[in-house]
Amino acid sequence: MRSRSDDSTTKARIRDAAIRLIGQNGFAATSARAVATEAGVSAGLVIHHFGSMRELKVACDDFIITEVTHRKVGMGEGDVSAAVSEWYADLPTFEPWLIYLGRLFTDDSVAGADLFDRLVAMSHTMLAEGVASGAITPSADEHARAVLLVTHSLSTLTLQSHIARSLGSSQLSLDSLSRMGNAALELYTHGIYTPSTTPSQEGPGSGPTHDLRH
Repeated sequence: MRSRSDDSTTKARIRDAAIRLIGQNGFAATSARAVATEAGVSAGLVIHHFGSMRELKVACDDFIITEVTHRKVGMGEGDVSAAVSEWYADLPTFEPWLIYLGRLFTDDSVAGADLFDRLVAMSHTMLAEGVASGAITPSADEHARAVLLVTHSLSTLTLQSHIARSLGSSQLSLDSLSRMGNAALELYTHGIYTPSTTPSQEGPGSGPTHDLRH
């Protein structure tokens, strides 16, 4: 459910206009005047409510991150995937939020970096609990595996137009997400390689370990 209690306020209209424009064009290409025009207010009112465009950007970041992490799973963190799935189920309403969230991870954003690290930590905890229960196989590099899972998940946001096109849709939909989810489940459960053809885990930079004491 949407949690915005101040949708009708001028400040909320300005924030929502900024989310739409920054998501579409990026922060550097979005001016206070453009936001004001989009929100139907004066440029002076934008600065009055937020102080500067940088502070407005922080307010947008905080709002989107709060919305995407507001669900609770037991006593843990919010279920980000549940929030994103809800947004895709109502694209006319939430598409600006999805676009903005994707841009958080592609722009040089402190908020995006912080959220990425938070998601990696959550995934690391989830994987560790799965290993402890016997539901997930151990990894030679648990942290790298958590980073990989988060990267795979976020690719849906950052590459959504390409994913939709490849799946025969004009835009990423709940049906497309379901297909991607089923493919991911198959991949994570059964893998790609057969046991007789599984390649070595050694790759570039993972050659023999040398004892630097000698």
